[in-house]
Amino acid sequence: MTASGTAIPQIQNERLCTGFGAYDLLFPIFLSLNAVINHKTICMKIHFVGISGVSMHALAVVAASRGHTVTGSDRDLNGHDPKNVDGCDLVVYTDAVPQDNCELVRARETGIPIIERAKYLGELGASYDNVIAVAGCHGKSTTSAMLGEVFYSRNPTVHVGVADGSRIGSTKYFITEACEYKANFLHLSPDIGIVLNIGFDHPDFYHDMNEMVSAYSAFGRKCKKVIVNGDDPLARELCQNAVTFGLGEHNDYRATDIKNENGYRSFMLVGKKQARVRLSVAGEHNVYNALACIAAADVCGLKLSEILPNLAKFGGVKRRFERKGIAFGKTVFTDYAHHPDEISATIKTAKEIFPSVAVVFQPHTYSRTQSLMNEFALALSQADTVVLAPIFSARENPIDGVTSHALCRKIVSVKERAYCFDTFCEILEFARTIPDKAIIFMGAGNINTLADAFVNAE
Repeated sequence: MTASGTAIPQIQNERLCTGFGAYDLLFPIFLSLNAVINHKTICMKIHFVGISGVSMHALAVVAASRGHTVTGSDRDLNGHDPKNVDGCDLVVYTDAVPQDNCELVRARETGIPIIERAKYLGELGASYDNVIAVAGCHGKSTTSAMLGEVFYSRNPTVHVGVADGSRIGSTKYFITEACEYKANFLHLSPDIGIVLNIGFDHPDFYHDMNEMVSAYSAFGRKCKKVIVNGDDPLARELCQNAVTFGLGEHNDYRATDIKNENGYRSFMLVGKKQARVRLSVAGEHNVYNALACIAAADVCGLKLSEILPNLAKFGGVKRRFERKGIAFGKTVFTDYAHHPDEISATIKTAKEIFPSVAVVFQPHTYSRTQSLMNEFALALSQADTVVLAPIFSARENPIDGVTSHALCRKIVSVKERAYCFDTFCEILEFARTIPDKAIIFMGAGNINTLADAFVNAE
C-alpha cells in the first residue's frame, strides 16, 4: 500500500471472478453485505478510507487475499480525493474518518455502499470456517498474535491491530482482535470468544462499568464457546459453562509453580492438561495470555505436542515492552500501555528485570485521562521516575482542566521524581539525565517516535 488509490497485491486469490458486477447483487434491496462480501464467485473492488491505520491496513490485506481488488487512501499518504472511489463496489471506512470526508460523500452521491471497519470485519470473518475472537480491556493484540503462533502449523489467517502481527493463511481459522470500543465486537459471531479481562475504558462511549459489562455479556452470547479469565470476577460471571483459565484453583486451565527464567516466564500447566510451559515473553500478564491460547487451542483439538513448541517461539509484538536498544546508559523500551492496569503490568514486568525504571508517558485522549486520572497517578507512581508528555488527543477536543500538568500534580503529591514537559524536544533532553537503568516510552499515540529518537540521539 503506497499511495491513495493504489491497489494492494492480491496475496492469495482462492476464487475466480465472474463478469457480473456487484451492483447486480446489491440492487434493489442490498441483499445484505454478507452475500456480496463472501460470495464464492464474486470479486469486488473495495476502497479503504483511512488505510494507514494498522488494523485497517491488515483488514485490507485480508480482503485482498480473499480475491478482492483493494485500494486505499489516507491523510498520511496522498490525502483523500473523491475520484478514488469511482468504479468501486464497496467503500470501507474507519471510525477516525469524519462523515464529511470527500470520498464518503462521493460514495453516497453515486450510490456506492459504505460500511464501517468493524462491520466489515464481522462480514469478512463470516467467510471463514472457524473464528476465534480475543476481547478484553488489555492484552488483545498480544494474545491474538500469540494465538497465530500457536496455530502456526494450521496456517491461520490472523488480523491484529499491531504492525507485523497479522498473517494471511487458509480459510480454516480466522483469529482476530475483538474491540470493545463502541461495542464493535458485537459485529462478530465467533466460534470461540476469549475474554482476557474486563475493566472500565472508553468513557467517551460507555457511561459506566455497567454499560461495559453489558456489552461484554452481549459479546459472550454471540459466541458458540466462551473462554474467560476465571480470576477476573466480571469475566467469570459473563456466561454459564464458560471455559476458564487463570491462577486460581477453580480454573480449567491453571498455572502453578511460575518461575522467572532469564527474564521470561515458565509455569506448570495443570487442570484439563498437564505440562511444563516455557514462554519467550516476560511478565505475569503473559502467563494469563498463554493460558488463554492453550485453552483455545485445546478446545479446537490441537495437541500439546503442537501447542507448546509454537507457544515457546512467540517473542512478542511491536510496542508491547519492545526493546529498542541502549542509550545514555539506559535500556530503552516502547510500550502501548494507555490504561492504568496496562501501565501497572508493564512497570511490574520491567522491575522484575531492572533495579530502577523510568516511564515517559503520553496520556491517550482527554476523556480517558479525566475519568481515570486518580488511577493513572497511582499506576505511574510505581515507576522510579515519571515524565509526562502532552495528551494525545486522538479523536477528541480538549477538556478544560484536563492536562498532563494536572496529572503530574497528582503524582508529585506522592512521588518526588515526577515531571511534565510541553514538547518532545524538552523530554528528549531531560531523558538523558534520568539515572534509572531502564526507560519505557509508553502510550498509544506517537510517543514511540520519541523512543526511536532517543536511541538514535546518542
